[in-house]
Amino acid sequence: MRLSISKSKNSTTFYVIQSTYIDRKRSTRIVEKLGSLEEVTQKANGQDPIVWAKNYINELTKKEKEGNREIIKRYSPTKIIDKDKQIKFNCGYLFLQDIYYKLGL
Repeated sequence: MRLSISKSKNSTTFYVIQSTYIDRKRSTRIVEKLGSLEEVTQKANGQDPIVWAKNYINELTKKEKEGNREIIKRYSPTKIIDKDKQIKFNCGYLFLQDIYYKLGL
């Protein structure tokens, strides 16, 4: 992972980006948006924002290598579900079934 700084006429924005390879082609994806220069300066508590961002990215890289990084899975309500794929399971009756068999009814 590395730091990407996007500068525009009005603001400077910091991003954490990661290189990915899809079909032998290199691409980058944004892992996290750290915020504008003002937001990152507030998070840095007086430290240089670029140095703070690089240290933060180093911590994220270490966590990813250790496998302790939090993963957020996003679902789209417009995405079509495959036909014969079960994604919901009804198991709310299991505790009642246990009581039923214990009572011997």
